[in-house]
Order: sequence, then C-alpha cells, then structure tokens
Amino acid sequence: MGSSKLTSKLSDLRVLVTRPLHQHASLCSAIEDNGGEAKHFPLFAIEPVNEPILVQQIKTKVENLDNYQLIIFISTNAVKFGALWINDYWQRFPVGVGVLAMGPSTARKVSIELDCGVVTSDAGASSEDILLLDELADISGSKVAIVRGIGGRELLAESLRQRGAEVDYIEVYRRMPTQKSGEELATVLRQENINIFVVTSGESLARLDRLIKDTVQLAHSIRSIPIIVPSNRVAKDAAQLGYTKVKLALGADDEAIINALQEIAN
Repeated sequence: MGSSKLTSKLSDLRVLVTRPLHQHASLCSAIEDNGGEAKHFPLFAIEPVNEPILVQQIKTKVENLDNYQLIIFISTNAVKFGALWINDYWQRFPVGVGVLAMGPSTARKVSIELDCGVVTSDAGASSEDILLLDELADISGSKVAIVRGIGGRELLAESLRQRGAEVDYIEVYRRMPTQKSGEELATVLRQENINIFVVTSGESLARLDRLIKDTVQLAHSIRSIPIIVPSNRVAKDAAQLGYTKVKLALGADDEAIINALQEIAN
C-alpha cells in the first residue's frame, strides 16, 4: 500500500553508496525498492583485528568485562566483531554492566547479538549526542570500555576522562582503504549519471575527497552534487571541503538515509 507513491519519490535519484564492502546491500536494496538507482562504490573494507599482540589485548579486556560499569559500542561493526569475542567468553552478558550504543541501528544490533538491555541517544548518532545522555552525566570513578575500530575520534574518551571515568578501548576491527582511484570515481559518476552521494562517516568523506582531488578539472562540479552525511560534524567538514549541497541525515542507518533521500527528491 502506498508503494507507488514511494517509488515516484526516488525515481529520479541515482545514488552513489560509499559504504564499506559487504555493508551496502540493505541500503542499495532500500533505494531500489523505493524507485531509485544505487551504485556501490566502497571506499573502505572492514577487517577483524588479527595481530597476536592486539588479539591478546582484546582477550584480556573481554575476559574482565565484568570489571567495567559501562560498555559503549561505537558502530554496528563494533557490535559485529565485539560480540564474536564477548559471546565466546561469556555465556550471557555480565549482569550489572550497562550498555550504550551510538545510534539506533547499533543499538538494535547490540540487543540482537548480545541479548541485553541497551541505551541510545534520541538526539543523533555522534559522540556529541551520546555525551548528553543522563547515563554519562555522573560517571566519576566508573570504569568504561569503548568498543570500536582502530583509530577514530578521541572526543568521547577524552570527555569521559574529564568527567572522572577510567576509559579503555577495545579495538576489534580496522578500516582498510579500497584500491579505488579518482579516475575510477569519475568514470562511475559519468557512466551511471550519479546525482547524489551517500557518505556514512567522516573518514569516508575524507577518502572520497582525496579521490575527487585527483580528478582536478572535475573537482568543482563533483562537489556540487548533493551529498548526504550522518552528523552535524561531517556536514561541517563537507561544507569546509567545498560541497555546496550538504544534506544532514539523522544517523548512518538505512532508515535515516532513505528519509533524507526522500526529502531531497521532494
């Protein structure tokens, strides 16, 4: 019911989806189900951490998971790879350990993979949003683990330390740039007649822009293509890089992206 109305909504959109390898299918399907066209152009691949010294660090922290008062999952990848470790060591998630997730899709994945209660922010899916939660207001003396990929923003950990918490990272995956070139990007944009970009992280935006810089004479016209971003911070970065039509989605999950695409199509 109402699907024809939705179909007409995205029918003129030809969307470049830059999500990592193996994480694009649901969004591309949703775009096509709503009458748009989707082309996958992955900027990163996501790989589990496998170096012995790093594996040992993960193992030690996961074995002692019940020493933490709070676990924070940064992304769906953090849940995907973190849950493999946690479920390996814990028959059920340790009682008394609070769980926070960055954004609704990460929260959904936590409750499915770890079968535990989880809190997320209604404000959005960034560090700034999660720091507004009541659960993080009086955190002094607490031990907190942040499950994430190697590298990334330090704002969350730094802010929690300033509030008196002891913070550890459990870094369970890494992002590896794909072997894409600026020339390849320009070819795809031309052949597929792309008229909108979807970028779901600050790192993806930076990588996309490096490729665009390689296509010197096209850079200006490429940056005038509308771009959907998942947070205020990434929107600001995009504007500073010279993108002239930046659309803010309320997160990086499929639903938020589809809503933003529909608003653009209207």
